[in-house]
Amino acid sequence: MKNKIIGSYSLVIGVCVIAMWLIILNGPALPEGRIALSFHLASEFLMATFCIVSGILVLRRRNPGRLLNMAALGLLIYSVLNAAGYYGERGEQAMMIMFIAFAVLSLVVFRLHFPVEKERE
Repeated sequence: MKNKIIGSYSLVIGVCVIAMWLIILNGPALPEGRIALSFHLASEFLMATFCIVSGILVLRRRNPGRLLNMAALGLLIYSVLNAAGYYGERGEQAMMIMFIAFAVLSLVVFRLHFPVEKERE
């Protein structure tokens, strides 16, 4: 069950990140310069690719799926916290709250990688 949650979440998030950037890039001008935007896009697409590939590997229970997914979720958590700060600075509270929620949800999914220790009596 954990693998289904981890893999599905990562796969969906990776696809959504790519879709979101395709929509943003086809919209009005972006506030970032060309060089900054190029590096930003490279990191976002790398993170999305890690999420998609590791999500598939986790769902298929293949190595190194779980290890790669922990790296992907780390990249994702950094990305959504960075986005929350960006939108918070712009005064877009709804977007900031949405990205904070994704950070919390990603941390919960990340925690699923580790076994729960049973209490000792």
